[in-house]
Amino acid sequence: MYFINPFKALRPSKENASSVAITSTDHLTIKSVSEYMKNNPWSYLNVFGAPDSFKSKEQFELMKAKSILVKDNSNSFYIYKISTEDHAQVGIVGTAKLSAYDNLHIRGHEEIFFERSQRRMRQMDNLNAQIGPIYAVYPDDKLLNDLVEKELVNSPVYSFEGMDGSKHEMWVVNDEKKVLKIRDLFNSINRIYIADGHHRMDALLKLSKFKQHQNPDHTGEEAYNFFMLAIFPTSQARILDYNRLIKDLYGYSPKDFIKEIKKTFKMERQNSSFKPKKSQIFGMYLEKQWYSLELKEKPHQNLFHIINLDINLLHYYLLEPILGIGDPRLDNRINFLAGFHGLEGIESKVDSGEAKVGFALFATQMENVISFADKKLNMPPKSTWFDPKPLDGLVAYDFE
Repeated sequence: MYFINPFKALRPSKENASSVAITSTDHLTIKSVSEYMKNNPWSYLNVFGAPDSFKSKEQFELMKAKSILVKDNSNSFYIYKISTEDHAQVGIVGTAKLSAYDNLHIRGHEEIFFERSQRRMRQMDNLNAQIGPIYAVYPDDKLLNDLVEKELVNSPVYSFEGMDGSKHEMWVVNDEKKVLKIRDLFNSINRIYIADGHHRMDALLKLSKFKQHQNPDHTGEEAYNFFMLAIFPTSQARILDYNRLIKDLYGYSPKDFIKEIKKTFKMERQNSSFKPKKSQIFGMYLEKQWYSLELKEKPHQNLFHIINLDINLLHYYLLEPILGIGDPRLDNRINFLAGFHGLEGIESKVDSGEAKVGFALFATQMENVISFADKKLNMPPKSTWFDPKPLDGLVAYDFE
């Protein structure tokens, strides 16, 4: 049994790829989404944005009937390159058996919320397909990385700028010898980590069980026992900072708030926007002024050193004791801003009055993600923002 397997993808025709595939709507405004749906009738946004499940299914089936989406004839791996102005990463899209997650060959780090998982499950059950891959990373393997690089000299089947502003390129690998080599190399690695898509993963597990119970002739080899994932080497996957915005100063005046901070932190005014260059340094934006913050004393340790994640340090030493912020999953006084918005994103939110103070953090490191996953621990909420991410709908995996 192979760990990672090829499959027959359901994917858009070359001329429709750029308008069919979609990015996370975190990159988009409500207005831009609405305009994009109108201008691109075959976009998956029109599937997921349909008024009910029947219309969603109807639109999906119409895309197949009109050959906007076509299923490949042979089992293939899909080389996937995503590029920005300052970053590029190349991975492989394939399938894995869901049991590999239960057996910890595939490891996660994020807490699952029931409602989000159920919503994902209903979507996939309705379409009988997984539209977007689970985004995962694998420990670097030179042989596999070299094999992938050799494919890039060929012309890609897709090459376009996505809604997220990144360049997306894809190559189809269906040569039997190459497919077998990729399978063998992943078998030798035999361990990958989920970067993004934990709720989708949980939904797939539940949907598989649901279909298994419906099927009296279940063998374990049906398509619903597998799932699609896009796997990138850890050295190439990029984690951006995940910054914090607080709506008020908990009754403090700005002057008194600064006094409280100085009891615990070394605080310096900055002449320009301040982005931390290393762990345990923070940027703070308050009343159009940037400050750098650094703990005066070495932080406490605990059993798993979890507290030494920067987001925990900020919460433990500042957000909770000074600003009264509780559980960040439930407290409506805290908001989060992904690093692709830049420091100007923090400035805009604070200057507009939407937030009173903003904090810039050093990005969580890949070794932290792997450490938590290996220890079977959940990372704190809003710990990581992987960017860029695979698009949904560039390849899809149906359960037929």
